[in-house]
Amino acid sequence: MDNEKLENTLFLNAALPNSSDKKPIIDFPKVHTELQKKGATLAILHQEWQETVPPHNHISYSQYCRLYNLFKKTLQVSMRQTAVFGEVAFVDYSGKTLCVTDPDTGELKKVQIFVGVLGGSKYTFCEATWSQTSKDWIASHTRMFEFFGGVPRIIVPDNLKAAVIKADRFDPTINESYSAMCRYYGTHPFPARPREPKDKSKAEAAVLLTQRWILFSLRSRKFFSLAEMNREIGILLEKLNIRPFQNLPGSRFSTWLELERPTLMPLPTQRYEFAEWGKVRAGQDYHVCVDRHFYSVPYHLKGMEFEYCLSGHSLDLLYRGNCLVTHVRSFAAEQTTTLNEHRHPTHLALLQWSESEALAWATDVGPNTAVLLQAQLAKIRGYLLGYRITQAMKNLFKSYGKTRLEEACSYAVKNNITGTQELRNILSRNIDRLLAQDVPEESKDTPHQNIRGANYYSDFLQITDKEMKS
Repeated sequence: MDNEKLENTLFLNAALPNSSDKKPIIDFPKVHTELQKKGATLAILHQEWQETVPPHNHISYSQYCRLYNLFKKTLQVSMRQTAVFGEVAFVDYSGKTLCVTDPDTGELKKVQIFVGVLGGSKYTFCEATWSQTSKDWIASHTRMFEFFGGVPRIIVPDNLKAAVIKADRFDPTINESYSAMCRYYGTHPFPARPREPKDKSKAEAAVLLTQRWILFSLRSRKFFSLAEMNREIGILLEKLNIRPFQNLPGSRFSTWLELERPTLMPLPTQRYEFAEWGKVRAGQDYHVCVDRHFYSVPYHLKGMEFEYCLSGHSLDLLYRGNCLVTHVRSFAAEQTTTLNEHRHPTHLALLQWSESEALAWATDVGPNTAVLLQAQLAKIRGYLLGYRITQAMKNLFKSYGKTRLEEACSYAVKNNITGTQELRNILSRNIDRLLAQDVPEESKDTPHQNIRGANYYSDFLQITDKEMKS
């Protein structure tokens, strides 16, 4: 006997003193597959196995576990973790990259390689993206779920900023944009612990496989677009998934199709649309700045902090957990989007001012008021000054009333006075009344020693002419 046969014979006979010399036949690849199903344990599988073999071939539970552990040592590194079908997917970026050539300038631009793998079947997804930003990161997840034909219950990412804001072994802070995407699909993010590669060993193994079987195969290819590169990646990825396992029956594709795909959660009817989440504070002009554009909030909430959700077509502003307002997204930098219901009443009145409405109001006060206001508006341009002049006239109306304002405007029109300050002086000092000719006509001829009148000067002029001729 060689050493291996001698060792197996000695240890097996020691474990099975009452059994025959024949080694028990146990389908450990099947055992390994069954353990990835929910509720499966080695104790149950050991009991089921004993029911299928004669009593003299039974082995103890401890011996059954020892033989299974020996079998596990023959598997690849990526199979060491036992994952339940449909439970976990591991995602990561490859450290190695490819390049896309600009067809116009010949410039090479590096692209990132996103890799996702299901924990049970090791069914692998791979694609190229321009960056590792939240937008590309989340878009890759949506395409990965569609490639898998369903959604796993847990996602295990690395601690990149697109997934984790603050890494922690016990309570990591998840990026809100990433968390919103996970909520939409009903899955839960469970980041790997910092400096613990074993937490995402299957992702590491999938990255290694894609580097060897996909990236290395494309090392000499020249691509002029990202879509062209992803088409070639898809062809090689299909070959990778249908390659047979070395120590297990089937392949990634067959295991996914038969065992894992039915256990995945169903996809929603519509693909998730990327949304950027964050916090922003409103200024004194009751506007918030998101992506270099200003959006309004109710004026009484100026200075308050809001959460925002920015998608490709809308902006949702949340205050104390409730959606306060939804704006249509604008891509115009340094411009403003303001809803009329958010404006202060005086600001709204300013924007809604029109000359025709102002003159209609003045006509109700009186014809002279309308003439004076029209003369004032004729000297200026723009609604800002027009609103200011109209408001000044309305303030005088509130202070002095309709009759008094019309009297002052009548005096101003007769004397060609159009200034607002002059009109205010007329009203405050009663100039129009002080200078009014209220004395009766007969009183003008009343004799008085200090009043000489026109007759006196006429006679005086006649006497003066006679003296000059003589």
